[in-house]
Amino acid sequence: MAVHGEQVAFVGGCGEERDRLARGELTETSVEPTDVGLLTLPEGAAPGRRRVVSRGSRIYVQADPFTTWGVFDLSS
Repeated sequence: MAVHGEQVAFVGGCGEERDRLARGELTETSVEPTDVGLLTLPEGAAPGRRRVVSRGSRIYVQADPFTTWGVFDLSS
């Protein structure tokens, strides 16, 4: 999960939704969905086996063979 102001993004899911990237806006009592897409590598392919770490507004993704990190930044 990444958070920036009132924006939030969630990565992952079960089965076919494993590469889901869901965005929303925080309200007083809930998260209102705004967009759903797929997590992809810079060349457009699905990441496959990967590590995901998030901090603040950023979601870091390291795909197999686990040598480099990609960054999704909710604040940009």
